[in-house]
Amino acid sequence: MIFRSSYSDVVIPDLPLTPVVLRHAERLGDKPALIDGPSGRALTYGQLAEGVRRAAAGLSRRGFRKGEVLAICAPNVLEYAIAFHAAATLGGIVTTINPLCTTDELAHRLKDLQAAWLVTTRSLHDRAREAAVDSVVREILLFDAAQGTSSWNALLDDDAVAAPDITLVPRDDLAALLYSSGTSGLPKGVMLTHRNLVASLHQLSAAEVMTADDVVFGILPFFHAYGLGVMHLAF
Repeated sequence: MIFRSSYSDVVIPDLPLTPVVLRHAERLGDKPALIDGPSGRALTYGQLAEGVRRAAAGLSRRGFRKGEVLAICAPNVLEYAIAFHAAATLGGIVTTINPLCTTDELAHRLKDLQAAWLVTTRSLHDRAREAAVDSVVREILLFDAAQGTSSWNALLDDDAVAAPDITLVPRDDLAALLYSSGTSGLPKGVMLTHRNLVASLHQLSAAEVMTADDVVFGILPFFHAYGLGVMHLAF
């Protein structure tokens, strides 16, 4: 006997993740896309798309290339989405790391992935620096940089150079490496292509019909697959 879902079939577009996520950015330019609950600070759809474009150009200027891994170890902040999609736009692979991880856990992840870049916060900087000692991390960038540290926002300052136009094959090119919980051993990286994440987004959208007036609470941590899906669903 064949059981069919009560939902209609989901059509998966053959597109990279970022153009799908930002497909409404121009139309909803001045509407808030992300709001930080504690501070009330917001990014509009237009600012989000522009931030992704500028950050991708900034990463490219600093030598970030297709196939390299960018690690994000941070709590839920507005810039999380910009960092993720700036790297994905360049054909980079993003790994999202629990900000509560220990130094040893972070060091294992960085070495296991051969991560070239690490984006984190000031409160985690000392741990990140120690964890990166024996890794191939070339630079650590802070979302909330202090004096003497490298600032994520510096990537967005210079608009003179555009990001290169990278050809992506959604079925083959990886967008993310998310780690398992490690229940039966060390956590293992799960390879997710652009098509994997686009398919997940369309499945969620088909199950939860949303309008531009709806608000999604980003309570789940963005480093987790579920939290990442909720972040993308809001766009």
